[in-house]
Amino acid sequence: MNNGRITHTPTGLADVLCDECELKLRIENKAMEVFGSFDYRPVRTPTFEYFDVYNVTTPTQAEHMFKFFDTNGRMLALRPDITTSVARMVATKAGAEDFPIRVSYLGSAFRNEENFSQARQREFTQTGVELIGESGPAADAEIIEIAIKTLLEAGIKSFQIDLGQVEFFKGLVEQAGLSESESDMLRRHINDKDFIAVENALEELDVTGDMRQRFVSLSTMFGGIEIVDNAIDDRTLNRRSKDALINLKEVYYILTQKGLDKYVSFDLGMVQNIDYYTGIIIRGFTYGVGFPVCSGGRYDSLLKKFGRDVPATGIAVGVERVLATLYDESSAAEKKSGSDYVTVALAKGRLAELSVDIFGKIGFDVDEIKKKSRKLIFTDDKNKIKFILVKASDVPTYVEYGAADMGIVGKDTLLESGKNLYEVLDLGFGACKMAVAGPAEMKENLGNRNITRVASKYPEIAREFFQKVKGRTVDIIKLNGSVELGPLVGLSEVIVDIVESGKTLKENGLEVLEDVCELSARLVVNRVSMKLKRDKIMDIILRVKEEIEK
Repeated sequence: MNNGRITHTPTGLADVLCDECELKLRIENKAMEVFGSFDYRPVRTPTFEYFDVYNVTTPTQAEHMFKFFDTNGRMLALRPDITTSVARMVATKAGAEDFPIRVSYLGSAFRNEENFSQARQREFTQTGVELIGESGPAADAEIIEIAIKTLLEAGIKSFQIDLGQVEFFKGLVEQAGLSESESDMLRRHINDKDFIAVENALEELDVTGDMRQRFVSLSTMFGGIEIVDNAIDDRTLNRRSKDALINLKEVYYILTQKGLDKYVSFDLGMVQNIDYYTGIIIRGFTYGVGFPVCSGGRYDSLLKKFGRDVPATGIAVGVERVLATLYDESSAAEKKSGSDYVTVALAKGRLAELSVDIFGKIGFDVDEIKKKSRKLIFTDDKNKIKFILVKASDVPTYVEYGAADMGIVGKDTLLESGKNLYEVLDLGFGACKMAVAGPAEMKENLGNRNITRVASKYPEIAREFFQKVKGRTVDIIKLNGSVELGPLVGLSEVIVDIVESGKTLKENGLEVLEDVCELSARLVVNRVSMKLKRDKIMDIILRVKEEIEK
């Protein structure tokens, strides 16, 4: 505010100035030209609809929607994506004789995101196509071809389109006899490429033998067409998984005939949103932005929710994400030229010292890092690896946005940051726990749901624990130091904090009332880097894994 005048936009929204706006319009126009060349005709849908339209199709997004009420008390929501609105429109407006229908769109979507950047805003622009009423590999290949040509016309030359198949995973789940809740737990770990969590989950679910090995391997089954070929050679796979792999090969053959196979790779462990997607999943990655620049896939069940049971497939391009890649061309070129190197972000202090020891043991030159200096960047040119020293709380940010390909950080920092990363290994060191602590007499209140005020250095972890584990909302008071004082001076009833020996708690008349979670150092990887630098990053992961298991 300035003398009562508002001088800035709300958090997560941004003005688009002249040069950037012109480039954004060029990207949008090029996309629509590509869509038109494939006979996709433009449509428009409302900016907001009844909340139930989106909640029925994607209920997990409910907490990230902007919701409000009309004059009749009906809940409305700004659209979190455009595909759902197009599906509703086609299912309720088009006649059966009109299928297949090819439509394109361009417009804003809205999500109540917590973390912001040019490529991740609360209001963002989507442009894309939907092919409705046609199934089969030719339809999926058409959508992928459109995605490739759209990125090329926008000016992105180095990118990768990853293909997954949710039916492959569903077939494995069916073969293993897992329940919906069991498969969902396993799916999340596989999709996050959390190797240790996958193995722990399989042990808990008592999955053994060949099925155990298949699920363990899923996290690393990404790369060229050989990934699909090797999987399809497994004669013990059931029909459902086999058919999914055959579908991928048929799509790939069509793209090969068009000379587009050089842009395509596969990830059989890409299994997010399996209730929404019914077949092939598509994600596009490029240098210079830490998120997919396009995404889509087959969603044959979506229109049925609106009363019309027809197959569908489509792709959406994130205009701001393409813009982020193109706007600073010199920066993008620099990132591409430096792609031979893997950059690792290390948290300053004791965690960095322990991390450096591991990298030294697996063959990297870390002698310079061990010397006392004010340097923040260290390079091992022989092994093509860079280490950067950053504040612990900044490690997830550097990795998520692609400034670092990998990082080592405490689990507490990961949970608090909520960043979108692959958490691939539990390194074991720095082990401690997050716990609810307070005076002994508060233990009964904690069990009786009578706690109302909680102090913590970790407000997001505390809020998540009390909302999802305890099933209630409490007043979270953020403190930056001496959190133990909270209950002693009446600021809070209990605290949520890291506990190692418990000595500090005991000296202040407090005790652990309930454990929240176990903590230790984790190896994390940028989701795009995992795809674009697969061989180098997987080599480091496997060498680190072998070292910590000695």
